Amino acid sequence: MLQGFLLIIIGFIFFNNPEEILAIISLWVGILTLATGILGLIAYFATRSEGSDRNSLWWSIITILLGLAMISKVGLTMKVITIFFGCWIFLTGIFLFSEGWNHRTKGILSWIMITGGILSVVAGVLIVFDIRTGAVWISTLLGVQALIAGISFILLALLKRKVVKELAAHSFR
Repeated sequence: MLQGFLLIIIGFIFFNNPEEILAIISLWVGILTLATGILGLIAYFATRSEGSDRNSLWWSIITILLGLAMISKVGLTMKVITIFFGCWIFLTGIFLFSEGWNHRTKGILSWIMITGGILSVVAGVLIVFDIRTGAVWISTLLGVQALIAGISFILLALLKRKVVKELAAHSFR
């Protein structure tokens, strides 16, 4: 149950600090990229005697350099993540609109897809051209997920309590 309450708190933190959350996500992506490169380099030298190819060495070096760049330029990393996310939303909107349009004669669901597609295209454009909007979208989605998970954990804890009480009541009969 405590996990649920903590996730709900995290959800509200995400809602109230979108730019900071995106900066933290960007920093962590940079750290993970750097760690991946370092582990690749270690693996290359650990297996060098077994005939490792130089491609993995170069890939590891490039990954390390990318990780260092991402960590040293968190603002740029935030923009790249935001642009990537915005493009994904934009392309999803085009897909939804296209599929809705192809099935427009089949009822209300197709028109909901068309409307969702148009809204996603608009949202994608807004996200790509305004990092603040992108930060709000990313943080909001993460906040909603944390909120849903938190509520679910609390409900699960209550359900487990109920089951334990019922089992205890039945075992003494």
